[in-house]
Amino acid sequence: MRNPLARYLARARAMQFHYLLGSLILLLAVYPYVGAGTTGTIAFKVLSSFVLITGVYAVSNRRRQVVIAALLAVPAFGLGWLHVITGNPVIGTAESVFTVLFYAFTALVGLSRVLGERRITTDTIYGAVSVYLLMGLTWATAYGLVESISPGSFSGIHPDGAFTFPAFIYYSFVTLATLGYGDITPVTDQARSLAVLETVSGTLYIAVLIARLVAAAGWTPKTDRE
Repeated sequence: MRNPLARYLARARAMQFHYLLGSLILLLAVYPYVGAGTTGTIAFKVLSSFVLITGVYAVSNRRRQVVIAALLAVPAFGLGWLHVITGNPVIGTAESVFTVLFYAFTALVGLSRVLGERRITTDTIYGAVSVYLLMGLTWATAYGLVESISPGSFSGIHPDGAFTFPAFIYYSFVTLATLGYGDITPVTDQARSLAVLETVSGTLYIAVLIARLVAAAGWTPKTDRE
């Protein structure tokens, strides 16, 4: 009979993307309601920290991957809370760099696992959704980084020109889904380049994912001879 602890660890291992997806959905569902004050900033940072932690766990099936993820997540975590305490924009910029790299790395590892699985499980589906949401957060953080380095890179819903990170989350997922409402517009070439890359990546991801799921299901089109 297997040890109960071993059974629990095996079950947790099979649900790595469950935890990541849960933290991502929680972040995206709660962030519009946390407000822009100090309390809201802290609440948003707590939610972001959960994403960092569950992201590291999601890629922990290989030692090299978890080491790289930890090397990116720990600075992002520490600099993020230091930025909340000090408000130093330089620290915020450094945090964004590590966060972008962490989100992108986790999404690439997740995509590799989803496409490499021979048998589609619930965790595989959750992984595919997690990758899509991570893509949106990656580009949102990149937009915020560009705006912090070059203010005025975006124009739109904020007449005073000040954009918050929740605004970039909204713009990122609108762009990723190719909805293009037009209420936020990239102005500089750098910002436009990121918007183009996100649109292309979102379209390609959906196409590749559907092809992978169809192949895994063993579906073949009917011919006239059948």
